[in-house]
Amino acid sequence: MRTVFTTEELCERWGLSRSAIRTMETDGKLHRLINMPGVRYSAQEVVQLESLDEDTKGLTAWERHKLTQENSEMREELNKLRQAMADIAQLARG
Repeated sequence: MRTVFTTEELCERWGLSRSAIRTMETDGKLHRLINMPGVRYSAQEVVQLESLDEDTKGLTAWERHKLTQENSEMREELNKLRQAMADIAQLARG
């Protein structure tokens, strides 16, 4: 199990920019670990933050982000499949 996250990892995990992560630090919502090389954040704190931000459907911010990302990927795949089907139909008509 991992114990720390880098800024880049949090950006990817949460779908946020580096400046948004810095703003969370400035606001006291996220704390940088000291006495470590580079910028590191406690995995325990990250998981706690994710579980605190529950919406009305009971999803954490992390779960909501992953579902939104998956939805986007599936829509893109659907559009590609629709285009492929249209191309095949066009070829079949001759």
